[in-house]
Parts: sequence; C-alpha cells; structure tokens
Amino acid sequence: MANKTRGEGTDSPAESHSNLESRFARLRQAAQEREATEVIQLPLWPEAKRGTPNSFIRSALFSAIQSKDRQFLKEVTLASQDGITVKYTGQQLNQEDLTLWETLVHLAKEHPLGNLCTFTAHSILKALGLPTGGEQHKQLHSALIRLTACAVQVTHEGKTYFGPLIKSGAKDEVTSHYAVELNRQLIRLYGETQWTAIDWKQRRQLGRRPLAQALHAYFSSHRTPFPVTLAFLRKITGSRNAQPAGFKRRCRAALEELVSLGFLTSYVIEKERVMVYRTRTVDRPE
Repeated sequence: MANKTRGEGTDSPAESHSNLESRFARLRQAAQEREATEVIQLPLWPEAKRGTPNSFIRSALFSAIQSKDRQFLKEVTLASQDGITVKYTGQQLNQEDLTLWETLVHLAKEHPLGNLCTFTAHSILKALGLPTGGEQHKQLHSALIRLTACAVQVTHEGKTYFGPLIKSGAKDEVTSHYAVELNRQLIRLYGETQWTAIDWKQRRQLGRRPLAQALHAYFSSHRTPFPVTLAFLRKITGSRNAQPAGFKRRCRAALEELVSLGFLTSYVIEKERVMVYRTRTVDRPE
C-alpha cells in the first residue's frame, strides 16, 4: 500500500491548530450573538418605589456628603456591610447622584437592559423635584457624565459587576433630549434578595439632607433592622465628620427626621449603638 503524502487526508499540526482556533472563534461569535439578542429586564417594582441594589445602599458608594466635598478616588475599597465588597474609581458619588441614578433606572425598567432610555432634561429635573433653569441643566449633565466616567466593582452573593453606572449616552443640544444606555450586566445586582424598593415620596421629602437620605436608604434595605454602632453608620454613609460626638448629634437629628417622616416609629441610641424601629406598612408585614 502506498504511503499517504501530506495533503491527501491528514492536516499538518499548524493546519489542525488553525482549524481549532476557527471553530472556537465561531463558537464565541455565536455565544455573543445569543447574549446580544437575549432579553434582560429589571424587576418591575411599583410606580411609588425605586428599585435599588442593596450593595449600593449598604455601602459608602453614594456618600452622605455635599457636592463641594467630593474627592477623586482610585481603586478604593469602600466601607460596606459584611458580605458586600465595593471598589471605586472616579469622582466621589453622593446622595444626589443616587437619586438621579434611581430615576434613570426607574424610567428604563419597562425596557430590556441595553436599550436606550430617552427623556428630556426638563422632565428629569421635574421628576427630581428640582428647578429647571439653565444652571440645573448644567448640573444634570455633569452628573450624567460623572455616572458614566466612574468605574464600580461590586461583589455580592457570589456575583460581581464591574463597569460604569451609565454605559453611554447622547444629547440633542437643541432640544435637550437625552438617550441613555444602561449596562446589561447591571442585572447581576438585582437578584431576588439583592435589591430594595425604596419609598420615592419619602426620599424626595428628605430633600437635600444627605445623612437622612442615606440612613433612610440603609434601613429600608432591612425588613427588621438590627442594632448597629454609630461608628459603622459613620463609615457606610461616608460621613466626613471624624468626631464621634459630632456624628452622634447629626445622626440623632437625621433619625428624628425619619420619625417625623413616618418611616420610623422610634429609635434608641445607647452606649454608641443605634436601634431603629420601622413603621409597619401593608407591603412590609412584620
């Protein structure tokens, strides 16, 4: 029997490797195409609520600071509740940024993630309860850029998300219409026990009182809040008040606001520990 020569039925090692690489490339492309066409949608919370990942409100990602006090952070591990790891690069975010982000996600929840969310600057400012003048339009645009320029890495319950909080956007300079795209991978932060529906009316009533807003969000994420120390609250709210006595006074004032709001029935601060009691509601039975 005559020996087969190369090219009569056998591939050289180089050709076999090339064929294998081509097959892997086709498989990767097919997987990417399936992922791109898969419909990924956020949970559909009620109109009066704002769905927010617990990792955002159980950490110092959105700090209780004024806009003038922002710092630039680079790969900083932020304070968070046990079981959550948050690393951040970018201009520091605060409670105003969280309110805006919650509003954008609320508008986008009716559509698959990755689709464009469209709105006017005027409508967003109205939804936020803010004036609609030229200065507010500039501040809104700056906030959208800040949420696009940041890099967040969140690990919670075995899932990690990393990327900006807004993937990209476009603006019509004549009409002030925006088109914003959220990252499809944000769904990783919305597992069954990973998010909270925050009362939007209460949050808006707290206005620009960042510590009260941060505490309202944190305690909203716990059906029955457990006792925590003042030092812990100071860290996860990102407070700049380094003096324990000063933070204690501010915390007490913020908790009084939450009682006046009807969110809490009462609270106790004893031996540097805080215990709060939430108001019973129809959608949150005891």
